[in-house]
Amino acid sequence: MTSPAPVSYPLGAPTVVNTSLTVDIALLNPAVITRRIADLTSQRFIVDRVFTGSGVSVAAGAVLYEQMQRDALFMSRNTEQRGPGDEYPILSGTRGPALVAVAEDWGGKFFVTDEARSRNDARFLDQQTTQLANTLVRKVNSRAVETIEAAVSPAGSIEFVTGNDWSAFQVAGSTPTPNRQQPIGDFAKVQALADADELGVTFDLWLVHPTQWEALTIGYGSDLPDTLKAAGIEVFASNRIAPGVAYAVARGQVGSSTTNASSAPKRGGNKPPAEPGFSPT
Repeated sequence: MTSPAPVSYPLGAPTVVNTSLTVDIALLNPAVITRRIADLTSQRFIVDRVFTGSGVSVAAGAVLYEQMQRDALFMSRNTEQRGPGDEYPILSGTRGPALVAVAEDWGGKFFVTDEARSRNDARFLDQQTTQLANTLVRKVNSRAVETIEAAVSPAGSIEFVTGNDWSAFQVAGSTPTPNRQQPIGDFAKVQALADADELGVTFDLWLVHPTQWEALTIGYGSDLPDTLKAAGIEVFASNRIAPGVAYAVARGQVGSSTTNASSAPKRGGNKPPAEPGFSPT
């Protein structure tokens, strides 16, 4: 049975054994823990792949934004040919209602006992740091997927496509599955629909559940990298995506995100040694 680590103070003075970093030094220099978390979470966030940084301040606690609709891709009237002495017509576009995204601040902290410090229990510190990093990734990825799914509801904002069964295709043998009925057929179909609707985007990233990634790996085998390259896409698997569902998106064009300045890791007083935080909006 597991139990939470108790609070224990004060922390000992930092020491260096040869060139090894002790637990004391890590606790007295929380930036070390922050860098460790950054290393563990690198390339694992869905947010970094589907959203682009807006640079908008969230100091006020919220961000105003507008969600693009399919009928808002063009001006309300067409351009016209201009004759000598004439003027170009004045065109007007359509805008959707202003929406508000409330800033969210997600983070966590853990305690290190005096015993772990005095014994220089680096394994405990590394375990807690790794668990915190994994928990942050899980939460932020869940919020990213929830944001994408929330954009599915408004009419005209997204299109549903019935795909093939990725678990029942073969590319070799005497009766290979036709390309149109393979996953690569889904990749081509979705892009073709976007081109036909003149969306002006290239769906170069697919978000799938690990089950679908497994099916791709088994089905295409060693040819999978060349298959994805030919389709011009990257596949990112995450448990936050529902099994049997895939999201085809244009990398960095799904929307914008703003990272608020998180609380700097710190120690002292009645506070624990580290408080790494992440603030997606």
